[in-house]
Amino acid sequence: MKDMHLRRRLAPRWLTATASLLALWSPAAFADLVVPAGANVTLGGSMDMGCTDVVADGTLDLAGGTLSNVRNVLIGDGGQVNLGNGTISLAGNWTNGGGTLGLPGTVAIVDEVACTTSSIISGNTTFGTLSITSSSGKLVQFAVGSTQTVQQSLVLTGTGTPLRIESTTPATPSADLHLAAGATQSVSNVAVQGMSASGQMVAPGQTNQAPPGAAVSNWFAAPVPPTPANIAPVPTNSPITLLGMALAVAALAARQRFGRKNKPSGRSPQ
Repeated sequence: MKDMHLRRRLAPRWLTATASLLALWSPAAFADLVVPAGANVTLGGSMDMGCTDVVADGTLDLAGGTLSNVRNVLIGDGGQVNLGNGTISLAGNWTNGGGTLGLPGTVAIVDEVACTTSSIISGNTTFGTLSITSSSGKLVQFAVGSTQTVQQSLVLTGTGTPLRIESTTPATPSADLHLAAGATQSVSNVAVQGMSASGQMVAPGQTNQAPPGAAVSNWFAAPVPPTPANIAPVPTNSPITLLGMALAVAALAARQRFGRKNKPSGRSPQ
């Protein structure tokens, strides 16, 4: 927190007005990008952050641009990051302290071992597209009690070693991933623990690569097993079934008629 205050205090005064970063920064920027409260900064291009942080207490407008090689992203209380159709690619933590993320756009959490090897997603954020990919078995944790909503597309992919998706308290489902109705998903080779999935089921029919007994809810539902090849199902409308039903109905009707015919009338003989 002390470091955060220091960066805010040292932020140039011109950031309190709308500015174009393309006119002021080179394409490769290697200092934290800090947007103070009340400031409005527009990107509108591509920028390599060189494993530094993005802190938005004011409004950061990507205008369809790209921020790559980001370490951590922090959206402060009242802050706003407008993606448009742009992308933020980060290797570290995504923290939403009460701000908003303007959609659609993409937030991509990727491998960048030289920068950081794990990620924590905290606070509650609604994403357009959330993509988490790794070829190193990266651990991406979701803070306990948090809910991340995906409106358009969810991508969770592990290449080689499974991607690890876990709550910060993985012994019980304690963080939620809400996949909105109509959103698409592409999920493969993931090890999930301590996660629930509201909205759509996530990774239906797939196998959890986590240890047996991992705590998950509404993930990895088992597919309906196929019918064994040597056992033919009997359709409910087959001729045999229909004949059996007809005979049963006829037998029931005959029994009722026989019962009425032989039932005493209840009158006393004269």
